[in-house]
Amino acid sequence: MSNVLIGVALHCLLVASLPILLACVIRKTKARMQGRPGPPFLQPALDLAKRLKKSDTVSETTSWVFRANPLVGVALTVWLALVLPWTGATPILRGSGVADLILIVYLLAAIRFFAILAALDTGSAFGGLGASREAALSVLIEPGLVIGLAAASLSSRTLDLSIGLGSPVRPTVAILSAAAFLIAALSELSRMPIDDTTTHLELTMVHEATILEYSGRRLALIEWTVMIRTAMFFGIAAVLLVNGMFGPDAATNPLIIGTGVIAAGLFLAVFEGVSVKLNWRRVPSFVAFSTALAVMSAFVAAVER
Repeated sequence: MSNVLIGVALHCLLVASLPILLACVIRKTKARMQGRPGPPFLQPALDLAKRLKKSDTVSETTSWVFRANPLVGVALTVWLALVLPWTGATPILRGSGVADLILIVYLLAAIRFFAILAALDTGSAFGGLGASREAALSVLIEPGLVIGLAAASLSSRTLDLSIGLGSPVRPTVAILSAAAFLIAALSELSRMPIDDTTTHLELTMVHEATILEYSGRRLALIEWTVMIRTAMFFGIAAVLLVNGMFGPDAATNPLIIGTGVIAAGLFLAVFEGVSVKLNWRRVPSFVAFSTALAVMSAFVAAVER
């Protein structure tokens, strides 16, 4: 029992610290890739603290949906981060069914649903454009997420990801599922080559267009939510790869998984430094790779079972 409590406490500590550390690593690495020193290493954390002290400006045309969206997003995201096994430590309520795959997908969809409603609530043309693109991406992303994670959990015969992701999985299935999940994660997070989070060119924005009207504390909550989701998706991909290559014992080692998350952040920063944003018409073809890889992983998992 004491080992479980220590594992849960370590998981909560990593949920609070690893996302901010990952954001700092990504920003600093991208600055180095561009040949400049960049801001101080802890600048993302300092920005969050600064925005939390500021009041926000809210349009008179908005309703309670606009005000509630950041709170709903951060609450659901923190809950997902606490129940999913993405740090290598023991998640809370492990094996109780709260990390059911279908429930997780619906909670992710609920976060996106509120974000879309809040973007439309402002009456802004750019908000409507971003909301439309977010809705289109969600339809393309979900098959890859569901099928890839289901294939990785097939050997455990359960949809509870807190158990399924820690069960033995063959290397081929792990690699295919992790690749499908990473492509879907880049789309879910609106990272390159789907969207450039550092630009505000109106005709190319996706996620940034949905949060243009936010400022102050609510903007800080949204940015913190994005940090947690980024670390969580990278952590799940790291668990899949480490589990397939080195076994379940290595996948439950917080040091190994934490190193994998930081390595994924370094790779993302380098990738964003050398890649270009895709034309919006080519985005469905890119996201289709996620579904194709997920279907391949499910087929291999069923054959090798």
